[in-house]
Amino acid sequence: MKNLIKVVFISVILLVIVACSMPVTRVDVQSFEIKKAGIQEEQVLSKLTGILIDRGFDVKFTNKDAGVLTTEYKKFASFGIDPPFDFYMQIKGRVKIAQDEASITLSPIVKEQNRRNAAAFTEHELSYYVGNPTDIGLINSMKAGVGWRPLGQTLFMNVVTDTAEAFGLSVSDVIQNVTKTPANAFLVN
Repeated sequence: MKNLIKVVFISVILLVIVACSMPVTRVDVQSFEIKKAGIQEEQVLSKLTGILIDRGFDVKFTNKDAGVLTTEYKKFASFGIDPPFDFYMQIKGRVKIAQDEASITLSPIVKEQNRRNAAAFTEHELSYYVGNPTDIGLINSMKAGVGWRPLGQTLFMNVVTDTAEAFGLSVSDVIQNVTKTPANAFLVN
């Protein structure tokens, strides 16, 4: 009996040590912002609409007076078995002109929808994990080729890159409005 207790105790200690040794960082994307001087609001909305259509999004709403644009949800991934989920992305764009400088803000929204029950869905910010590639590989939703998070990250960054390049900027000029939170690869999905 004492040996069994020792084995269980040592197993728990080892599990805690292993779980604590896989640090990753969760990145929640609120928006990315691009600033450029000398362009008109109509020009920005027109180019942004073209970029989104080229990337497979349908434009749901545009208001040139308010400087806003919203896309329909675009399916970008399916994940899980029981229950299976489909993942959709919507991008909201906002253009502001102040002192001859245009500010283009792109905000991604992810919708997770249960394929067996369409009424069961959640909407949240785009999120992904960064850190040691070995630790990241332990997170099911981040696995290369099958995880939904890298697919969403790639889709959004393609739009951001295309937008920056359309206005003669590079991705390094983009202002990232993100929240970074420490996490443990062993404990997230």
